[in-house]
Amino acid sequence: MKNAKIAYSLFFFNVIYLISLLGYPVVLMLCVFTFDAPTSHDYVSNYITVYIMASYPVAVLLSLSCWIFYHARKFKWALIISNLLLFWIAAFILVGIASSLFSF
Repeated sequence: MKNAKIAYSLFFFNVIYLISLLGYPVVLMLCVFTFDAPTSHDYVSNYITVYIMASYPVAVLLSLSCWIFYHARKFKWALIISNLLLFWIAAFILVGIASSLFSF
């Protein structure tokens, strides 16, 4: 191994992200209920939330590309790419906070 500590952390993050994909179909099916109320189609925040949830597997696949940087000995970039999924989670949380504060 080139850097055992980095390799173990990359493996740990990737396993957790792949395990989280097991519940993804259920969550995606429940996103339909975001538009359950009669006026829910008027709010942009509902659409943003559904698009973020629908693009979740893209983030997981992008985070798996961290091994390309690891093998090129760019360990800092490998860690950044492996934690790319946290931007999706942060965006989801920020949209939830913003929609509770403002009606958009």
